[in-house]
Amino acid sequence: MDKIYVVLVNHNTFKDTVECLESVLKSNYPSFQIFIVDNSDNDNSIAHLSNWLTNDNYDELTTNFKQLVFPLQNKPLKYAIVTEEEFNNGIMLYENCITIIKAKNNGFAAANNIVLEYLLNKVSDSYLVWILNNDTVVEKNAMGILADHYHQSENKKIVLASKLRYYDKPEVLQAVAGYYNRWIGKHFHIGEGEKDLGQFDNYKPGKNNYIVGASIFLPGSFLEQTGLMCEDYFLYFEELDWMQAGAKKGYEMNIVPGSLVYHKEGSSIIKSRNNDISLAEYYSIVNRVRFIKKWYPYCLITVLPGVIFALGKRALAGKFRLVKKAFVEIFKILSGS
Repeated sequence: MDKIYVVLVNHNTFKDTVECLESVLKSNYPSFQIFIVDNSDNDNSIAHLSNWLTNDNYDELTTNFKQLVFPLQNKPLKYAIVTEEEFNNGIMLYENCITIIKAKNNGFAAANNIVLEYLLNKVSDSYLVWILNNDTVVEKNAMGILADHYHQSENKKIVLASKLRYYDKPEVLQAVAGYYNRWIGKHFHIGEGEKDLGQFDNYKPGKNNYIVGASIFLPGSFLEQTGLMCEDYFLYFEELDWMQAGAKKGYEMNIVPGSLVYHKEGSSIIKSRNNDISLAEYYSIVNRVRFIKKWYPYCLITVLPGVIFALGKRALAGKFRLVKKAFVEIFKILSGS
């Protein structure tokens, strides 16, 4: 049985992370290990996570999914807390149930890559990886269903997507997959906002589809053949870029509708910055150009007018610093400087 390595990134949202972890720990798959990369601005998350890991009376957890989160796991849990440097330079294998790595904030891709590179270098046996957003809650069988689908598939060059539903509207779809339109440089969610009646359970992904980054399940061979996430993006488009790179190596996308994940879409980014959306706006615009320039440069002529329009809207809203910063970065991307 392949071991599954679950990877979460925590950025100033420890309450979401604790809720997610309690649901993951109740998974019915018997062999998994959890890594948390904490790239928060301070040590508050580390302190709260340590409290949760050791305290049977932890009382800061609220949830919409009591049936998936409660009763809380008996404490203390087996864990280790290390710095990024200690983790990168260590010769030991972290066999603890939960390993927390305190890291610099170099973006979402860089945070995941800390663990992914460790797996590439340290794990010799066959293994699976579940990259999961920390603002999710998972069904008890979500992990096992993904693993079963992989093991039963004749084609092992696959990457798997869970069915995503909204955390606050658990009968409504967030996405079964994403769809990317290269000519306008925008992506859309298949099924978004529709009540889940199974209407997308047989959806067959095409070359323009991608896995929404809240739940990505893949074999270790994907890392060996495709490499790590591209860290140029910092935020947004990194999963689309990674899936594009995987497709070039022959990996196909499969949707596993029985694997249900409930997602607080965007909350980790917005909440971690006190509801300031400027960072999200900046990277969604800049990386739209970065991705197109890298993969579909012939589409720049149709994408750039939309980018200029988006920046114009921000200028009219008085977000001049954001617009100036974005223009400078887009110029660097286009000029290759």
